[in-house]
Parts: sequence; C-alpha cells; structure tokens
Amino acid sequence: MKANTPERSTAAAFPRYLTGEVLADSVVLRWPGLYARRWQNPRVVDRLLVPATPEPHIACTLRGTAEFRERDVGGAWITRKIQAGDVFITRSRTPYEVKFQSPAGQELDSLSLHIAVEPFLAALEARYPGKADRVEVVDYFGRDEILWPICLTCAELLAARVPGKSPRVAALTQLFAAHLVEKYTSPPARTPVHRGGLPIHQLRKVEDYVAAHLAEEISIETLAELVELSSSHFAHVFKETTGMTPLQFATRERVTRAQQLIRETSRSLIDVGLEVGYTSPSHFAQVFRRVVGVTPTEFRSSL
Repeated sequence: MKANTPERSTAAAFPRYLTGEVLADSVVLRWPGLYARRWQNPRVVDRLLVPATPEPHIACTLRGTAEFRERDVGGAWITRKIQAGDVFITRSRTPYEVKFQSPAGQELDSLSLHIAVEPFLAALEARYPGKADRVEVVDYFGRDEILWPICLTCAELLAARVPGKSPRVAALTQLFAAHLVEKYTSPPARTPVHRGGLPIHQLRKVEDYVAAHLAEEISIETLAELVELSSSHFAHVFKETTGMTPLQFATRERVTRAQQLIRETSRSLIDVGLEVGYTSPSHFAQVFRRVVGVTPTEFRSSL
C-alpha cells in the first residue's frame, strides 16, 4: 500500500495514489469536465488504498483479466473475476482497499474516468430538479452494454489526442453524466417506498447455499446469481430483508455453526475454524469474539 494515501482526494490528484503506468491522460489535453486516464496495470497488486473523491468514478476494463478483491477498510474482502467489458461505478464517500492478480501476459489495460462535479450536478439537477443534493450514486459492478462502447469511444479520443476544445469532448462528458444519472442513481425518497425485499423462496435459496458452503469463499456475485439479480441490487434487497449485508450474514452463519460444533463435538478449535471457512486460527478467534463476545477457547470453557 502506498504510504500517505489520504482517505479523500480529488480526480486531479487521483493518479498519484494508484499503481501502474498512465498511458494517456486527458489533463494533458485540457479536457474540461472529464478526467480520463488509460492505465496499464501491474500483474500483481498486493494491497492498495483507493481514496474517495467527490467526483463519481467509472473504471472500465479494456483488456486483460484478473482476480480482483475489494473491501471497505478493515472489512471482509469481496472477490470478483474481471475481464474486458466489465465496469465499476462508485461515488464512495469513504476510501476502500483493493488487491488483484492477473495471469502472466493478461495484465489489465483499463480506463479510469471521473466526471467533474459541475457537469455531474447539472445532469442531476436536470433529472431531479431541486433535489440534486440528496441523490446518491448506486455502486455497480458488471456489464453495461450502453456504457461499454462509450468507454471505447473515450479511449479512442484519448489515443487520438483530441483537444479539450473539441465539441466531441463536451458531448462525451454530457453523455457519461446523463447515463450515470439515469441508470445509477436513486431518487430521494419523499413518498413511502414498497419494501418487499427478497421473496421467501429466494431467501431460503441463499440461506441453503451459505449453509452448504461455509468452508469456502462466498462472494456476493455468486449469491446474486442464485436469485438472478445484479450484485448491487441483491445486496440492497438482502439487507432490506434481513437487516444484514450478505457478508455479515455469512459471518453470522459461520459463527453459529462453529458454536454448534464446539458444543456438540470434541474437535480441536483449529478444525472447527477450518470447517467454517477460517484458515487462520487468530482470525477465527477474532471474528468469533466480535460476534459472540468471547473467544472460542473461552466459549468452550464456559460449557
């Protein structure tokens, strides 16, 4: 992780906190309203803190593949397989950590985009008059068949060194902003919202899968696929239904199962931890104590 990375930064300063080589940068071309960078990433990044920015951020994978992990600082890692055509959208107010690894020869070639605050707020105001300051961007990872060709066009304009005074740059900025606002924002809730959450049969399907795979890594993407929802929408409705994030639910199920094994068997605590997905005894003890209030050893001694 780079030293002295702040929790918050700006789009202008963003590149100094990342790794890899910037192949093209719209700042050099004086693009107004849009910060576009073409990146060649290293094959392995062990851990990187990504600062939050006031400008919404779009990351688009142009070429290459990687096993990509991200998490809120100190939280549980979410694992994704990324490849050409995948996009990631956020306007996170807090920093987050990432790490990734690509096969040799398949390093990530990506496009990093920040829409400046002024054109983004203008697009928000056009869609939500008088309410722009209360609209949130919904984080998203996956495929977007409309956004993908727009990103390719942006990469081509960068490669062609189109200057910022070109009308094409202004049109591209407006197109990015409008698409983000129309597809990845939620209107402020002023009227009662139906909160049906997950149907019971879908919730049971998720619960059954988690129970059967406690010893394995459980990703939000896998759970979302079970119920045929996007990862972001699934995470939202799951928390609406259970009061927990999917990862908090998986942690609770692991600890509940561990308690059962400790009560009903004489198996070592290391074996118990392994069965519920913790290869590190110290991490298992830490999570168990956070949930239960005592360590596994103390829990067994109290029986």
